[in-house]
Amino acid sequence: MVYINSSGTTELFTGAYNKRIEQNKSRAAAQAQRAERKETSTMTAREMLGTSVEISEESKEFMAGVAERKAAQIAEREAARAAEGGNAFSGTGDFKQQYLVLSENLYNNGFYDNLSDDEVRDMEQMLKDITSGMESINKSSLNRNFSTEMSHEAAKLELVSSVNALNYFADKYVPEEMRDSFKDMIKQYESYNSEKVAAHKSIYDLRDESMAKMPAPNAVNVSADVKKSQEDAKASMEIGKVKHTKEQEQENKNEYQVLFDRLMQKQDSIRNIFNSLQNTLVGYASGGSKNSNVLAMLKSRNLAAIHNMSDYWLRLLG
Repeated sequence: MVYINSSGTTELFTGAYNKRIEQNKSRAAAQAQRAERKETSTMTAREMLGTSVEISEESKEFMAGVAERKAAQIAEREAARAAEGGNAFSGTGDFKQQYLVLSENLYNNGFYDNLSDDEVRDMEQMLKDITSGMESINKSSLNRNFSTEMSHEAAKLELVSSVNALNYFADKYVPEEMRDSFKDMIKQYESYNSEKVAAHKSIYDLRDESMAKMPAPNAVNVSADVKKSQEDAKASMEIGKVKHTKEQEQENKNEYQVLFDRLMQKQDSIRNIFNSLQNTLVGYASGGSKNSNVLAMLKSRNLAAIHNMSDYWLRLLG
């Protein structure tokens, strides 16, 4: 979770591209200082400054406090990681995104060293896009968008998708001597997020479960708007009653994996694969329902997640 800089001290890792920009600025500043020293080499220090400069005791205390707070933050994150079995992603959430854990592994192994600034930015952005779905359910309730977040079933698909995408990224871009280390991080990513997905329920999931316990609306001679509301309520009730066994869950995951294998082997177009993934998701979440309202509701709710996945796969396979 931390980066050890050239002076041997620890810093919070904010991204390879940010580190590159910081280094560029530092080099530029150093060059400017060297140029200035050359121009003023004949001047004495007193002529340059006019007076001596002293750091106040208040400033010293402030800087010491900053260092102490940074050390405390690092210790807190390391303690959280240890409490969750040493998983590298245990400190992620509101203050650190998951792609940074993956990027830090690549950074420490020298993956970015020979890449241009633009290449560093693009590689890191790809990791950010791939992990964005899991990131959306990894935040505290204060920082999550409940109106747009993924359903429980979409989150299960997103985890399968992102794990496959990260492994494809590793095989395509990461040199062989760095690959095992990176793939170990992917395993930790999958383990950490499997628990998050298992516990995740969107506001619509909770609404469906609640509606399933209520009697179905049956008012007659009502307006078209009221009739539509009743149909939506019945659809929500039907979705809320769907239950799956562990065997069915594994079969569904296997169906997803078959489709991702076809995608990675380029046996079909991205459009066709994601249409199939969407149909599989909707069919599974509906319990095999033939109710058009149920199917339309599930398709609408999960469309954004499907689009997000297809977008990063399009870039990854390009």
